[in-house]
Amino acid sequence: MTNDHEVWFVLTFGGLFFGLGFISIFGHVYLYFFQMQKIMGFLSNSQGVLARKSFLSGGLAGIYFVLIGVGSFLVFPSWAIKSGALDKEDYLSFPRGLLGMIRFFYIASLGSGVSMIVFLIGRKYMGWIE
Repeated sequence: MTNDHEVWFVLTFGGLFFGLGFISIFGHVYLYFFQMQKIMGFLSNSQGVLARKSFLSGGLAGIYFVLIGVGSFLVFPSWAIKSGALDKEDYLSFPRGLLGMIRFFYIASLGSGVSMIVFLIGRKYMGWIE
């Protein structure tokens, strides 16, 4: 039998997972259909983006691969600049509004993943899975 704390735990972390996941999915769709040309134009000198650009013709999986790569470059720019995947001038000239939107969508997806991990650990701790 479940108690009130277990129900609130499931509602909280399950809701976070699904809510942030939907934000991330709809964010990816929006970025692809409405912002992809701008993103590729502003990051035209970045080696990591140029290496992934050929995947855009690879269907849905290729588009998702490119968006995840670009998102990781812009969420963690210092790592991407050190590795040579992101050009520093491209990053500095990238529009702040679009950068904030991309960061929001990708931090939402990271939050969704973290809430799912907490949910799985909590289920194991509560004895729901063996």
